Amino acid sequence: MRRNSAVSLRSQTGSALVVAIFIITVMSMMAAAMIKINASQTVTTTQEILGTRAWFAAHSGIEISLNKLFPIGDPNQMLTCDVISHQIPLVDFDGCKVSVECDEFVANDDAKRRIQLRSTGRCGSGQYQVTRQQQVWVKGLVQ
Repeated sequence: MRRNSAVSLRSQTGSALVVAIFIITVMSMMAAAMIKINASQTVTTTQEILGTRAWFAAHSGIEISLNKLFPIGDPNQMLTCDVISHQIPLVDFDGCKVSVECDEFVANDDAKRRIQLRSTGRCGSGQYQVTRQQQVWVKGLVQ
């Protein structure tokens, strides 16, 4: 009887090793999946932040251009696209650039001058570069 118990102990020793290897493999795969999910979330967060910064940079380009088109003090005065610079330097927007395009149109039917402003904000570099655009139409009296 003693001999049978020794044989059964030896046959069970290998199964514990198989179970341990299986558990280690499953845990390693779960850890690799978690690392991949974390890296993906980091990229998504970076792109969201850069996208928001690019949107505000483009918005700042529009605001600066509108301030140049409509100088303070004379509400009836509307200047031309000549006062708009193509590249606008920004303060506190490290890694961001803004370019503004300005086009003028004169409508014959209502004698109003229309100006289209398109501002493009770019933030980041390389793989993590994000671009946002904004467009505004303004109109004023023909001078």
